[in-house]
Amino acid sequence: MAEPAQQLSPLEPQLLTQSLTAEAPDLESSDERLEKVNDLVSRSAYTEAAHAAQTLLGQGLYDVRLVGPYLLGLFMEGGLEALPTMFHSLSSTLLINWQYFGPRERKDVFADAGLRWLLKVLNKHIEHHERLKNETWQRWSQASNREPLEQALALSEEIFASFNRVLQRNACEAPFRRLTQWMEGHLRSLPEPEPEAESEPEPEPEAEAEVVPARARTGPAESSRAASASTGPTMPVSPALAQLMRKLAAFDTLIERQDFRRATVVAADVLQVVEHFDPRVYLPAMFSRFFAGLSTKADEVEPLLQSTDSLGFRALDQLYRVDLEAFLAQEDGMSTGGDEE
Repeated sequence: MAEPAQQLSPLEPQLLTQSLTAEAPDLESSDERLEKVNDLVSRSAYTEAAHAAQTLLGQGLYDVRLVGPYLLGLFMEGGLEALPTMFHSLSSTLLINWQYFGPRERKDVFADAGLRWLLKVLNKHIEHHERLKNETWQRWSQASNREPLEQALALSEEIFASFNRVLQRNACEAPFRRLTQWMEGHLRSLPEPEPEAESEPEPEPEAEAEVVPARARTGPAESSRAASASTGPTMPVSPALAQLMRKLAAFDTLIERQDFRRATVVAADVLQVVEHFDPRVYLPAMFSRFFAGLSTKADEVEPLLQSTDSLGFRALDQLYRVDLEAFLAQEDGMSTGGDEE
C-alpha cells in the first residue's frame, strides 16, 4: 500500500502530548518544507512524511497540517500499541494546545481536512490487513493488544467532544466513530491474557514467627478498614476509569520526583477529564442496572414524568433528597398499610 520505507530512526512519540506555552510561527503554504511533507504523502511514503513532519514539529513549528502525517507514521511504526499515544496526541492538540497551533487563518479547515484524511487512511489500512489475515494481523490479534486498545478507547469520548468544540465542519466524527467501533469489536475478539503462574515458596518457620506478632499489633482502626474493604460494594473497573487511575498515580509519582514539568502535563489532562466528566463513561457498571430497569418499565414511568410539577411529586422529591432511608421506608409502609386495609 505504500512505498518501501528507508531505514529511519524510530519516531519520537511524545511531540504532541506536551503542553505548549507559546503560539507557533506560521508556515506558509508555499514553504518548501511543508511542500516536502505533502509530496511524500501524495506518493504514499507515509513513514518518510512522518519523519519530515517530526523535524518541523521538533523545531517548534506546531502546525495542524503536520499532525496527520506525523500520527499516521506513529501507527505505521507501532501498530495498535501506538493508539494510546495517537489518541492522547489528538486530545492534547484539540483540547489543550489548540490556541498555540498554526496556521492562524483557516486553522479549523486545515485541521478538519487533515484529520479526516488521517482517519480514512487508518481505516483503509486496518481493513487491508484484516482482509489479508497476514503477519501484521496476527500480531494485532494477540492478547497483548488488549491494554493499548483499552487505553485508547478511554480517550475517545473527549476526542469526540473536541471535534464539536474546535472544528466547524466536523467531517471527522464519522470516520473516527468507524475507527472506534472497529477497536471495540476487535477488543472483544481478543483472547484473555493468560494468568501469570506464580510459584509460592513455602514460608520458613522464622518468617512465620515474625508475622504473628505483626498481625497482633494491627490496631482496631486498621482492622475495621480491612473489614470494610473486604465487605464493601465492588464493581468492574472500566477502561476509562483504569486509565484515569493510572494518570492520577503517574501524577503522584512525578510530584514525588519533583518533575513538575511532566506533572503539569498530567494535571492539565486530568483537569480536562474532570471538567468533562461523564459517569456513564467512567462508571458504566454502576448505571447499567438503572438504565436496564428504566428501559423495561419506561411505559409505566413516562406518564409519571409528566407530573413532576405536582405537589405530591415535589414533596416526595424533597423527602428523597433529605432522607433516602425515610423515603424508602415510607413507600414500603404505604404499600403494606394499603394491603392490610
